[in-house]
Order: sequence, then C-alpha cells, then structure tokens
Amino acid sequence: MDMWSYLGLAMVSFVAIRLLLEIGKSVPIIELMLLIAGLQWIVGPIIEYNSPSFHFKYYMYVDQDRYMSFVSPAYILFSLVSLLGLRKRIYLRDAVVELKRFKNYGLLIFLIGVVFDLLSGFVPGSLGFFVFIVSNFKYAGAIILFFSEDKRLKQIFYGALVYLLINSIRNALFHDLVLWSVFFFLFWAVKYKPTKKTVILIVFAGLMSLTTLQTIKAAYRAQVWNGYSGNKFELFYSLIVDAIFLEGTYEDEDSTESNNIRLNQGWIISAIIDHVPKNVGYAGGSTVKEAFFASILPRFLNPNKKKAGGQENFERYTGLLLGENTSMGISIIGESYANYGNFWGAIFMGLWGFILVRIWLWLSRIAIKNNLIVAFMPLVFLQVVKAETELVVVLNHLIKSLIVVFAFFWAARRFLNWNFSIETSH
Repeated sequence: MDMWSYLGLAMVSFVAIRLLLEIGKSVPIIELMLLIAGLQWIVGPIIEYNSPSFHFKYYMYVDQDRYMSFVSPAYILFSLVSLLGLRKRIYLRDAVVELKRFKNYGLLIFLIGVVFDLLSGFVPGSLGFFVFIVSNFKYAGAIILFFSEDKRLKQIFYGALVYLLINSIRNALFHDLVLWSVFFFLFWAVKYKPTKKTVILIVFAGLMSLTTLQTIKAAYRAQVWNGYSGNKFELFYSLIVDAIFLEGTYEDEDSTESNNIRLNQGWIISAIIDHVPKNVGYAGGSTVKEAFFASILPRFLNPNKKKAGGQENFERYTGLLLGENTSMGISIIGESYANYGNFWGAIFMGLWGFILVRIWLWLSRIAIKNNLIVAFMPLVFLQVVKAETELVVVLNHLIKSLIVVFAFFWAARRFLNWNFSIETSH
C-alpha cells in the first residue's frame, strides 16, 4: 500500500478508538459520523484494491495511489477539523441523565411521532418531508422515556426498537433500523455506563449482525419486492438461519461478494475522479450553491429546486447510467472533488467538518439549558452521518429538521406552557 493508504487507515483507527472511549460519557455522534465515513471511503476501498470483487460495475475506476492521494488527505482534514472542534467538548451526559425529569413531555412527543407515522401514507407529497421529520419524533420520545423512572414508560424505548425491526422487515428497508439502533445504543450506554470490554463485545456483535443482514438483504428484497405472499417474518428468519449455518447459500453478486461492495463507497468516488475533469469539467461550486438554496427555499419559491435522489449528479459526474427508479448519492467527498478537484476539494471537506461541529456545539450548549434537545440531536444528524449521501440531501434535512424541532419547542412553550428549565415530571 502507498503512504496515503496507511495514513488514511491510521486516521480511521484513531477515530474508532476515540468513539469507543466516548461511548458512555456523552453522545458521540460526530465521531460516529467520522467512523462511518472512514469505513466507506477508506477501509472499503482498500479491501477492494487488495481483494477485488471483479464486479462489472462496482469496482475501483482509478488506481490506489490516485484514489488515496485525494481521499485520504480530504478525510484526514475533515476528521481533524471536526475532532479539534470538539477539544473543548460540552459533555452531554448530565443533559441525557436529566431526561428522566421529562417523562410526561416524552410521552406526548412519542405519541405525536406515532400519529404522524400513521398519517404518512395519506399526506400529499408536498408535506412528505415535514411528516417524515415529525414521525421520527417517536424515537426522540422513546429516548426520553428510556430515562424515566416509570418502568412501564421505559418499555416504550424497547418497543420502538421492536417497531423498527418489524417495519424494516415489512418494507425490506434496513437503513433506519441500523442507524436508530446505533443511536439508541449510545443513549443506553450513557445510562448504564458499560465497561469498555462490554462496549467492544456489543460493537463486535453488532458488526456480526450487520454482516449477516447484508448477506441476506438482497435475497430477501428480491422475494419481498416481487410480490412474496407468505409470512415475511418467517422468510427473514429462515434466511438469517441459513446465512449463519449454511455456508455459500447466497453466492450471488448482491450477497456474499457484496458485503464489501456495500461498505465500499469508493467505487463511486473513484468513478468521479476518473470522469472529472477528463470528460466533464469541475462544477466549480455549482452543486454546493444548488444544495444551499434547495435547503433554505421551499419548492414554490424555487421551482428549479434539485430533487433528492442523486441520479442527476451521479450520472453527470461519474459518467455511469442508473436505472429509471435507482437512486445513488455521490457522497460529500465525491461532490467536493467534482466541484473543486484535489486540493480545494480537501479544503472544502475541512470547511464542512468545521460547519458540522459548530452546529453540534451550538446544539450542545442549548441542551445544557433545555435537556430535551439532546434527544432530538440524532434526528437532526440522521442524514449527516450517512457517508453516501450528497450535500443537497444532507443540508435539506439538517436545516429543515432544525426548523421543525425548534418550531415544535416554541409551540410547546407558547401553547402548552412547557417549561424546560424546572422540574416537570410532577
């Protein structure tokens, strides 16, 4: 391997250690974001370079030196700026523990999320994103109730996990299950303060479960999305058992060999590096500008607003075609190269890390006075932690979720007389 590959791996390892050390002390979502990015942008590509899958499409389009000479410096700068911004960390442990005072508020927040979840299939598309954000209040409410001293209310937290699993199996979509399970674990760790050995064992078990899920996911989707009429839970369970006990059951392009394909976001980034500027010029910040205006202006004020889904940017900057109903993001780091090239693309990643950590610190300071905010921080960063998501999706979710959350708190204070600074669990 080249020097940049080793440096990139060293940075990912440092981030992983930092995350493990912070679990139980605070809610280390920034470190989680950095680790997910490092695994998908650095580790996955290195595995592919050294053990290629020989997939007809999901391969590395440039050599390792070329890829790592951009991605590693950009990731290192992104990580260092983010972690240096946290050097005067505002520890959220006290704010998290104090959620026990807000069980009544937590129950109402949970119920609001459930109601909007039930309404999600009946609202017009123009309200879809708003309803999506508010429906996720149920998870913020579940987090609050987890810290309640009322055992019955605390069970709602575990019920939310069961609901996530059931909903994921029913729809054959598992992204939310994985992310919210990780978020829930971070809050669980603050409450129970597990030893580092226990944390490592739980993380290892989680990785093994995720690997098994990735192994059977394509086979499960192929049946469910093609009109499977049987019991989906029995099908899911049987595939899990087969994956664990029967080696080689799913030797197709989307199962055994695809575990690293799904980890490796680098094939898309490498396609961008190969295609830009050889076949299409640098965007020069145009996609960043589009993302910014798309996130702050509603569609009726911005009729040319870019749609989420990533198809347009993907095809333009990779030179690869997608199916009509297929969506793929080019990732923040891929977009940074497509706009600015090697040097300024890395600088952009540093700037992006600075912006995110400032938002995180701002929310953390608010959470010290209004403890309920800490339960909504996973919702605000739900798209931010996804390494494959492009800027328009991340900014749109980040800004609008902040608007919805703070509008809710304003309304709760104004019309429900909620008081966030005194004992409220009377």
